[in-house]
Amino acid sequence: MSTEGASGRAVDLVRSAVLEDLLHVSIALSATHDRDDLLRMILTEARRLTGAQAGSLYVQRGEHLEFAVAQNDAVDLSEAVELLEGMRLEIGGDSVAGFVASSGRPVNVPDSFRLDSGAPFRICRDVDLVVGYRTQSVLALPLTCPGGEVVGVLQLINRLDGGGRVIPFDDAGSSPVTTLAAVAAVSVHNALLAERLAQAHRDTIVRLATVAEFRHSDAASHIHRMSELCTITGRRMGLPEEQVEMIRSGSVMHDIGKVGIPDSILLKPAALTPDERKIVETHTLIGAEILANPDSPLMQTAHDIALYHHERWDGQGYPHRLRGREIPVPARIACLADVFDALATPRCYKKAYSVEKVLAIIKEENGKHFDPEAVKALLAILDDVMELYELK
Repeated sequence: MSTEGASGRAVDLVRSAVLEDLLHVSIALSATHDRDDLLRMILTEARRLTGAQAGSLYVQRGEHLEFAVAQNDAVDLSEAVELLEGMRLEIGGDSVAGFVASSGRPVNVPDSFRLDSGAPFRICRDVDLVVGYRTQSVLALPLTCPGGEVVGVLQLINRLDGGGRVIPFDDAGSSPVTTLAAVAAVSVHNALLAERLAQAHRDTIVRLATVAEFRHSDAASHIHRMSELCTITGRRMGLPEEQVEMIRSGSVMHDIGKVGIPDSILLKPAALTPDERKIVETHTLIGAEILANPDSPLMQTAHDIALYHHERWDGQGYPHRLRGREIPVPARIACLADVFDALATPRCYKKAYSVEKVLAIIKEENGKHFDPEAVKALLAILDDVMELYELK
C-alpha cells in the first residue's frame, strides 16, 4: 500500500471515530433533561474536540446573552463565581460573544494580544484579572438552529498542543466542533423552550391561585412570599433542587380551597365562632378535591400541601391529625411558611407582629406545631427571611 493510501485511510478512520463520537454525544444530549447538565456536557465535549484548556457558554435571552457555564483546567474559577453569574452581554455589543450572536458567524482569534485594531469586538479580561489567567487563542461559535435562530454562543479558550503550549484553533469550517455546535443548538433550543413552557405553567398556576385568594387585598404578595419562604427553607434543608422547585410552584396553591369559604367568614374582622372555624378548616379538603387525581409530581406536591399544611408536628392539627413524619415534607415546610407569613404581615383581624414576637412564637412552637428540621433551616437563613419581609 502506498504512503498516500495509508495516510488517507488513517484520515478516514479518524473521521469515522469523530463522527461516531458525535453520534454518541447527540444521543446523550437528546436524553439529558437537566439544562445545566446539558450545557456542561456541550462545553466539555467541545473542549475535548478542540483541545481547549478553558471555555464558556452563553444562552440568548431577549437582547442579551446570559452566562450559563464555564470551565478551566488551569485555574480555580470559584473566585470569579459572582462575576460570572452576573454576566450579561449585549448582543451586538463589543464582546466577542455579543458579536458572534449578532452576526451569526464564528470568530477565530489566534492571539488576542495581537488583535487587529479594526476588529469589531474586544477581548474582555475581567475574569482573567480575578483568577490570574491569560486568554490568548479564542474560538467562538454561534449555536444556530436549522431555521437560523441563534440560541447561544460557545466560546473556547487557549487550544493546547502536545507540549502544553497555547496555539491557534483550527478553522471553524473544518473542525468537528462546528458539527457539535449545530447539534448542541437544537438541544439548547429545546431546553429553553421547555424552560419557557415550565415558566408559563408556573405563571398560570400563580394566576389561578391569586384568583382563589383575590378577596384578600394582599393575595398576590402573600402567594409570592409564601412560595419564596418555602423555597429557601426547603433548599436549606438540603432537599433535591427538583423537589424544591416543585414546592416553590405547588405552595402557591396551598389555600386554593378557600374559594369554597363564604366571604362573611373568610373576611370577618373579629374572632371566629367554633362553627365558623370548622367551616374554614374545610378549605384543606376542598383544596384536595380541586387538586385530586394529580397526574404529575408537581400537582401531587400541590395536592399534599393544600390538604396537609394545617397538620401539626404534635398531631393536633387538621384535617386528619397526622403526626410528625406522617406529614409530607412539602406540607411541613408550607405549614411553617404559612404561619410565619400570617404572623409577620397584617391581616383583617390583626396587625403585623414585631420580628421579636414572630421569632419567639416560632421557637415556642418548635417541635409542637412545626417540624424541628424546618425551623432549624428557617432560623439558619434568617437574614434572607428578614430581607424577604423587610423586617427590621
